[in-house]
Amino acid sequence: MRDSIKREYWWVSAGEVENESESPFIAMKYNSAFRDYSKLRKQVWNWYRARAGREDLSPVAKLLLWSVCERYRWQTWSSHDAISYYCKMIGVHRTSASRGMSELLEKEILWCVLEGERKRLRKSQAGGKKHFLLVGLGAHLREQVGRDS
Repeated sequence: MRDSIKREYWWVSAGEVENESESPFIAMKYNSAFRDYSKLRKQVWNWYRARAGREDLSPVAKLLLWSVCERYRWQTWSSHDAISYYCKMIGVHRTSASRGMSELLEKEILWCVLEGERKRLRKSQAGGKKHFLLVGLGAHLREQVGRDS
């Protein structure tokens, strides 16, 4: 599975990704560089810490961001749980979580996309398998690969 990412995960690119710091796309070359899940997880948490200190994010948005990072999956290069699951993780009402998720999507910290469809959602909606992508994670991974070589 790791070496042959499913076609449904269209955000994993076979070529180079332009402007990785503002993009949720991940270059497939990171599959081999981050075979060890602990290395990838470390970079996800570095990415999180770089954004969690933002003063323009509400506390609920920061908690949601934490829960998305906690549930990040290397198989899909995304987090794909339902918002109701994140609500239970952080102990907030669905309405608060929806507002917090909208905040993260509007500020382009996360992208919400549909599996199998090249479609970015501006807000989370019912229907289809949604994935939450971390914007700029590819830049963190590139820096780490550069340091290791």
